[in-house]
Amino acid sequence: MLVKLFKHDFRAHSRVQIPVLIAIAATAILGFFNMLFLAGTGSGQLISEESDGYPLMLSAAIGGTLLIFLALGAAMTVMAVLIFVRFYRSMVTDEAYLTFTLPVTAGQLIGAKFLSSAVWFFYGGVALTLAGGLMYTGAVLAGGEEFRVAMTELWGDLIDTLAENPLTVFLLVLCCIVTMIRWYFQITGAILFGASVVRKNKALAAVGMVFAVNFVVNLVTSIFSTSSLLGYSILFMGAVEYRDFSPNAWLITQICIGAVLAAVFWWMSVRIAKKSVNIE
Repeated sequence: MLVKLFKHDFRAHSRVQIPVLIAIAATAILGFFNMLFLAGTGSGQLISEESDGYPLMLSAAIGGTLLIFLALGAAMTVMAVLIFVRFYRSMVTDEAYLTFTLPVTAGQLIGAKFLSSAVWFFYGGVALTLAGGLMYTGAVLAGGEEFRVAMTELWGDLIDTLAENPLTVFLLVLCCIVTMIRWYFQITGAILFGASVVRKNKALAAVGMVFAVNFVVNLVTSIFSTSSLLGYSILFMGAVEYRDFSPNAWLITQICIGAVLAAVFWWMSVRIAKKSVNIE
């Protein structure tokens, strides 16, 4: 049944997410030509630096680049918002009456929505990566030999650094994954909790609860994260102890905190779903 739920939710997402992916692809193509223009202008291949029109062309190219990056960021934001809007509609609005008539457990329902959302987040990440690669290609093609040599050296240094610290790279990737999972359940749990405490204006209550929960949780976690980055450890009763900073230890701590919070918000989502609609 979990597979059927996943397929149903995946198809529901596709109706709104595919246009977003198309928009990302179109923006990437525009970004490619903009990077050709920017790199060509900056290297002096399109217009001489002594020309009167050089400052105007360079400003236009930089402005276009900023707009492209803003458009890509907006597309990813829209994708995330649509995912949570879909979750709200299927779990809180009239559509929920159909959702909760299915012979499934609350855990299966929440899990299927998480899996379908994760796949679409992955598609969005791949699309964004390909867009960045296409724009980078445009910059390399028009940037001139000096630019290409500099970028080759930069990538070489980056690859060497990553190869020398495989454990740190693995922990960093794992930390990003756990953090995204935590964010998903943190938001969906807040949506269900906010909508469950009121009879009217459920959408407004859900949005308000999302902001409130995110503010509190992110404030607390950021305090501990920042103190660790600065080489301090906050002890009981506000005492502070200095210690050497270890990237791997810091990442492991963030992974553990994120995993615990993700589990808590997942449990909260399941419990609210059971209580609100008497599942199981």
